Amino acid sequence: MLNKGNGRRFHRVDMPIRYFITPSSPIRDRDIYATGTNYFPKSTLKLIETKKKLILQSIQKIQTNDLLLKTVLIEMIESIEFFGGCLKAITHGTNPKLDLTYWIKLKDRQNGFKQADSLAESSPKTFNHIKIIEQKYLTYLNSLIESIEKSSSSHFFVQGRLPAGFKIDELLALLRDPKLKKVPLIQALLHISEFMETYLSVYQRINDDNYLKQFPKEWPFQEANVSAGGLAVFMSKGFTLYSRVDVYLYFEAENKLLFFDGTVVGFRTVHNYQERIGINFEFPRGHDQKFLQQEIQKHEVEECMSIPL
Repeated sequence: MLNKGNGRRFHRVDMPIRYFITPSSPIRDRDIYATGTNYFPKSTLKLIETKKKLILQSIQKIQTNDLLLKTVLIEMIESIEFFGGCLKAITHGTNPKLDLTYWIKLKDRQNGFKQADSLAESSPKTFNHIKIIEQKYLTYLNSLIESIEKSSSSHFFVQGRLPAGFKIDELLALLRDPKLKKVPLIQALLHISEFMETYLSVYQRINDDNYLKQFPKEWPFQEANVSAGGLAVFMSKGFTLYSRVDVYLYFEAENKLLFFDGTVVGFRTVHNYQERIGINFEFPRGHDQKFLQQEIQKHEVEECMSIPL
């Protein structure tokens, strides 16, 4: 909630808008460039914890004599968590490449879920499902390793948007079939996939934040509570309370990009594992503020006209 400064002096309205928000200053004197954004706020940590509990509950229900299968599933969890640990390191400005032992372990993860090969003959269908999960894991892991290898303390390398449209998306739809809810193995694979997606989504946010800034036309429309004095948004990442942020708003119809200096004045976890972040604009330029006010009024007029009489 906008709870201090000039955010309360202006009329506020909920409207879809293209925005990009980033800390005004990156983390200083670190091994690898990091914006200072918190990609693991409480909501994301809670989601990760919840997904892992569901995995372990499903594994416990698998027949006790199937030790090989359990070993494979545990390896998958460990591989995903290792990927997550690497993400946490780079968000704090720590370069994994500088720790040789850690870097060797990370490169070894490029071999995928090695224990799964033992299931190829005895459980071909399960093996196939695991390889589908592995495909997306390795695509993102390889991309992350390339970024680390080509990054410096002043620049985080990205090639562009991360790939989409994996076979795992089709697999998840099958695994979520209510008829399979009582099959422990299916549920374990489902929850492992969702657990992995939580970490992959974090990486996607890191990647996008280092790529999308220069391409406002690619910013998605997202709901925000907007006024000429600030805005409040829902995000799956966070910023330090009272920290300074750069706020960019893009209006495609006029090809207009607005920039505001902002201060984070509100930060709280809400439903759907997201954070509600309130930002006040600090000493906005008059012409930008006027343009934003006009866009808000235009949106309200369009909303009124869409109401059937």
